[in-house]
Amino acid sequence: MCQLRSTKASTTLVRPAPAVTLQRVSDMRDTDWYLGHFRATADALADAIEAGPPEAPIAACPGWDLTQLAQHVGQVHRWAAFCVREGRAPSSDEAATLGAFEADRVADWYRESASIVADTLDGIDPAAPTWHPFPVEQVAGFWPRRMAHEVTVHRRDADAAIGRETAIDPELASDGIDEYFEAIVPRKLASGVDLPGGSFHVHCTDVDGEWLVWSEEGAYRMIREHQKGDAALRGPAAQILMRLWNREAPADELSPVGDESVLNAWTALGGN
Repeated sequence: MCQLRSTKASTTLVRPAPAVTLQRVSDMRDTDWYLGHFRATADALADAIEAGPPEAPIAACPGWDLTQLAQHVGQVHRWAAFCVREGRAPSSDEAATLGAFEADRVADWYRESASIVADTLDGIDPAAPTWHPFPVEQVAGFWPRRMAHEVTVHRRDADAAIGRETAIDPELASDGIDEYFEAIVPRKLASGVDLPGGSFHVHCTDVDGEWLVWSEEGAYRMIREHQKGDAALRGPAAQILMRLWNREAPADELSPVGDESVLNAWTALGGN
C-alpha cells in the first residue's frame, strides 16, 4: 500500500464467529487503482504461463505445476465474478460449471478468466452487497483488492517456476500486507488455525506501512501504527509480503528482531 487508507490508527477484535468490519470501504483504494494493477499483473501471469513449460513445479504450492496454478487462479477469477454479479456464493452445480478448465489452451483460458472478472468489477459500486468467505464487510469493494493481491502472489509463483524475477510495486505490496492482516489472518483463525502468542510488529522501509498484531485473551487484535512488539520484521514491502505468504524472500533485505519463536509463529500462518 501505500499510503495507509486512514490517518487514524484502527483497532479490531476478531473472533471466529460473526463477520467484523476492519476497514471502512471509504478508506480503501479506489477500484480503478486495484484493477489497473490486476490487469497488468494478470497479463504478466498469462505470459509466464504461455512461456512454460507447463509441467514446471510451483515451489510455494507443493504438488502443483504451472498448469495447475493457472487453473486455480483462473477458477478463482471466475468464481469471484459470479459472487459480484449474483451477490451470493455459487451452488455446487454452479461451482462445477465455473470450474470447467480447458487444458488444451491454458494461457488463453486464463486470459479469458482474468478478463471476465476485470470486466465484472469495472464500474461496480464498492458499497454494493456481495458475498465472499472472509470475516470482513460483505461489500463489492472487497473484490478488486482481493483479485489484485491474489494475482500478485501467484504471478510471483509462476515467474519463479520459469526462472524470472518479479517486480512488485511497493505501494501495492504494502496494501497487500494490510489486506493480509485485515482479512487473510482472520479467515485462517476462523477456520481453526491456532492464534500465535506474543505481539508482532511489521514495518515497511520503502513506503508507508506499519502494523502491530497480537493475541489478547484468545482474540486477534491489529493496529496500524508504530508500536514495539515481541518480534518485528522490517524491510521492503514486497519482501515482507512474500515472507508473510511463505514465499522465499532475500534474507539480506529483511531485518527480523526480537523473539524468534514469535516471529516464526506469525510468519508461519501464510499459505497458498
